[in-house]
Amino acid sequence: MMFYVLNGSPRKNHNTAKILNSAMEGIRSILPDAEFKWIHVYDFAYSGCVSCYGCKRIGGTYYGRCAKRDSISGLLEDISQGDGLLIGSPVFFHDLPGQLRAFLERLLYPYLVYGQAYTSIAPKRFPVAFFYTMNATEEKMKQMHYPIKLSAMEEYTEIVFSRPEIFYCYDTCQFDDYQLYKADRFSEKEKLRIRREQFPKDCLRAAALGKKIAQNAICQNPTALESPDRT
Repeated sequence: MMFYVLNGSPRKNHNTAKILNSAMEGIRSILPDAEFKWIHVYDFAYSGCVSCYGCKRIGGTYYGRCAKRDSISGLLEDISQGDGLLIGSPVFFHDLPGQLRAFLERLLYPYLVYGQAYTSIAPKRFPVAFFYTMNATEEKMKQMHYPIKLSAMEEYTEIVFSRPEIFYCYDTCQFDDYQLYKADRFSEKEKLRIRREQFPKDCLRAAALGKKIAQNAICQNPTALESPDRT
């Protein structure tokens, strides 16, 4: 089985990537033969949807596919044939980073059908999870209504692929050394304590969710546990 890991952070080895890695290990504990393809969105040059409507043109060359051709065109089509999708996102200005949102616009919009009700023409249904990392506390996140602010892409993902699992990781460290930055609104001592004591627990939660994603993938593909090496 092939799982795509979409890292929406500009950093490849920090909080978001570590949470995604933990989720991936959870999947691997259930599906040891699973394959993973990482996509670091900041490695690619592209734009969001350009409203060309080529994906909606009846009988058109690109009906049901993104008509814009650039560095992510092949990736979008690959993901649609996968068996699961892990989406990692830091929270910038109370929302998804622009680069990740642009990618998801291009991934989701071609499969939405403008019928009386939204339907999907995606080639496959498969499990999806959003993993959010943020420097806000859980209390602050709720006060700022993050579950509502972050829900738009979740809702369209449900239509296109499946209802996504949602994971929040709070109060993360932005820096390894706070003394190098103007950031005195944060307590370095408290941030480092949380990273030391809480972040490992968050990684375990992410691994547990990875196991659930694997089980959901098996339910949608009952032959997933079969391989020539198994008896």
